Amino acid sequence: MQLYKIVLGIDRLPSYDKYSIVVMNTSDILLRKEGLSKTEVLEIAQQYKVDAIAIDNIYELGTEQEIKNFMSYIYKADLIQICGSPIHGFKSLSLIAKELGLSKGGKLSPIKSAEVCAMAVLLGYGFIVKLYDPETKVIISRRRSFGSGGMSANRYRRSIEGAILNLTKIIQNRLKSKRIDYDLLFKKGSHGIESAVFVIYSPRNQLTGIIRPMRTSSINVRIIPILSKSFDYIPISHIEEKQKKKYLIIGIDPGTVCGIAILDLNGKVLYLSSSRNITRGEITRIIISLGRALIFASDVNPPPLMISKLAASHNALIFSPESSLKIDEKISLLNRITSEQNIIVKDSHQRDALIAALKAFMYYKNKLEQCIAHVKESGIKVDIEEVKALVIRGVSIKDAISLSELPQEKRKLVSIKKRTSEKEKILLLKNKLNSIKLERDALLLKIKALEAKINELEEKLFLAKREIKQIPNDYEVDRRLKSLTDEINKLRYELEKERDEKKDIINNMISLANGNTIIIRKFSTLKEAINSKINRFVIKRVGEIDEELKNKLLKSPPEFIITQEVSNVLFDFNIPIIYLNELHFKDYNDFIIIEKNSFEKTFENSKKRLEEKTKEKTKKLISLFEEYKQERIKEFKKV
Repeated sequence: MQLYKIVLGIDRLPSYDKYSIVVMNTSDILLRKEGLSKTEVLEIAQQYKVDAIAIDNIYELGTEQEIKNFMSYIYKADLIQICGSPIHGFKSLSLIAKELGLSKGGKLSPIKSAEVCAMAVLLGYGFIVKLYDPETKVIISRRRSFGSGGMSANRYRRSIEGAILNLTKIIQNRLKSKRIDYDLLFKKGSHGIESAVFVIYSPRNQLTGIIRPMRTSSINVRIIPILSKSFDYIPISHIEEKQKKKYLIIGIDPGTVCGIAILDLNGKVLYLSSSRNITRGEITRIIISLGRALIFASDVNPPPLMISKLAASHNALIFSPESSLKIDEKISLLNRITSEQNIIVKDSHQRDALIAALKAFMYYKNKLEQCIAHVKESGIKVDIEEVKALVIRGVSIKDAISLSELPQEKRKLVSIKKRTSEKEKILLLKNKLNSIKLERDALLLKIKALEAKINELEEKLFLAKREIKQIPNDYEVDRRLKSLTDEINKLRYELEKERDEKKDIINNMISLANGNTIIIRKFSTLKEAINSKINRFVIKRVGEIDEELKNKLLKSPPEFIITQEVSNVLFDFNIPIIYLNELHFKDYNDFIIIEKNSFEKTFENSKKRLEEKTKEKTKKLISLFEEYKQERIKEFKKV
């Protein structure tokens, strides 16, 4: 099977940042040019719609980032290194050319090197270079557990989950403003977000000033570079012989735990798994190891952003049902496929991914069966996988069979001659011209739309510049964020405290209504309490007792006095005294609420204490009187 139809071979000129190129297909050399810049090379690659860029050593294009930037403009083409790979070993281009019968083994000129690179790929030699962007994880989590219930634990949970949610939104907005690609995975909480993980497709050093590590009393922000290879090297022979360009339907269930299911175009399950915090790069590696992505499927509508990003990076289609699938429909489909293919589904994430892929296959199943029937009927030797893929992409079955027709025999490319008739060539050029015209019209419309968008954005920018006086720096934003978070936490604590107090008051009112408690007014001094003419009260201290106060106490004594201060003076007025620390009570600003049982028991004790004090006082008076009497008798006898 011919993997590539049009290849651009490239070689860097010695001591110059210029390149020699050769563009060729399976039957002819289409273009030779020397002394081109990278930009000119890209223009030619886009003009000829090449399937592959073939080069002796990929680092002739520059650094790793420069290589990725170069290939990002022609993402439909594969980058192929001819000289070998770190795993498979290296050979010189002149030796490879000799082994393939393309030269006698001498030193090659730049233009000849470019031609050898292109021919080598068409002959099935070389190593496909898979490019991966650097990845960085940002993990936002709480520092302490929420504890085992209670109002304090709930307040803490609300505070932390709200703070994590706010911080997640701030990081999200910063990444969007810098146009940095990312995936966001998070675990929902009852009041916000319990934890969040950003997978950012950018190296750690490019996030300086955008995100920084943070460690507060409640939140932890960690930044972890993901160590992975920038490039993978896959021999073309491996792709041709083992994978044979197998097209895939991939079902994805995104989330903290991501489910992945991969089917071929016959509906056979090739791969099924679920992984925590898996990145798009890791998903891409799994797909590449099995074949080529044709459809990315979701079980919900609209499909999640992660699926859209994967489909764009693989130039694949997106499938989602007209409406999100119900659980009974999922179970029915799951039972059917597990019994047919004898597979085990371990969790709901694998289930949803598998259902998504299966639903996509069933949607296209009728067309796929029609492809097989038409191919058998035509009797033409074609690549059936390619026919199916083209039909799914919208090409008619007849045209798909024509485009996928295999050659009668593999042609040797040492001496290339034109085999297409003039009539076929004219027809091909006419079709190409029509295609270019359609593309031109589409591009003109796109240019008009982009110009209108530019004008709109320029107007918005002008208005924004007039409104914005000063953009705060990152430090100021972080400081303000911390201040606001602290203020929110304080207000939440005070609100919760107010709620608790309100609840307490309601309970006390119910208790008062039921007669289980009594309420008593509180005063600072005894004089203030007596002047209020209340019969029962609480005083903080006795204070000064003048003649006026004595007369009032003797004339209209209160039923009892509750005091925080221990004093024997009050017993002289024959009033029951209760000490506050003897009672079970709740203290408020102007009054206290006392348990009725506690009060009655303590009141009885205070009356007994008063009786004992009175008896003791009486005994003292009698004793003093007896002493006085004896002294008077002695004096009388002396006289």
